[in-house]
Amino acid sequence: MEQQSWTELPNGVRSAVESVTGPVLETEDITTWHGSTAFVAVLTTGTGKVFVKGAPSTDTEAAEQRRRETLVAPLVTRFAAPLIAHVAEDGWILLLFGHVKGGNADLSPGSIDLGYLAATLRDVQQVRPPHGFALPPLADQWTEYLTGDQRSLLSGNHLVHNDLVPSNVMLRQAGYTRQVVLVDWGRAVLGPAWAEYAGLYMWLLFSGHTPEAARAWLGQFPAWRMASRAGIRAYVAGATAECANSPEHAARWATLLDQ
Repeated sequence: MEQQSWTELPNGVRSAVESVTGPVLETEDITTWHGSTAFVAVLTTGTGKVFVKGAPSTDTEAAEQRRRETLVAPLVTRFAAPLIAHVAEDGWILLLFGHVKGGNADLSPGSIDLGYLAATLRDVQQVRPPHGFALPPLADQWTEYLTGDQRSLLSGNHLVHNDLVPSNVMLRQAGYTRQVVLVDWGRAVLGPAWAEYAGLYMWLLFSGHTPEAARAWLGQFPAWRMASRAGIRAYVAGATAECANSPEHAARWATLLDQ
């Protein structure tokens, strides 16, 4: 998707944003965003910085991601960037978030940041979405790859971020300690509690952990230790099928079952 700068947005969109933020004094366009987003930037206003992202409303994938983020925002205020406003104008949908002053967490072996991440993931596990919460189930993203029995093993009512790439795990100073902030909830789903850890496994490997070390780190979480072998196999089957064009990724996913 071709990304646009602040000045390339329709005048009505920029005016709608500034009706919330006040006049935009400076912009920092972010061109390395990995999601389905045509516009991502940090805007500097008279009262501080605001993180903004969005896309044309005709982009159904991006619109669905913005819907999920808006839906989840009230549940994750303790460990996510605050949602300031939802702007729909001139055929665009944008979300405005409080700017997180900090950097990406270091997930490499031995990093102190891993402890902060573990504490935050335990907090996420305490979130209980209300009955009928309109997030899709995890299994829906692999409907074309999994059998009905496999999909049933991935059912659950836990909130799952489902996209813990290192760039979505940020750290900010909070008094005398540091706090993890999980950003970009656009792929959030409902599923079993252990699915969050299964998804994180690949990023631990990419951050330098051996499969044995990554599995040992996941073992600190009761939800992971209680996960059924069949459920993990179903998750790996879906994740592997999704990256069928990358044998290297498929081989990494297979190591999650080597225990």
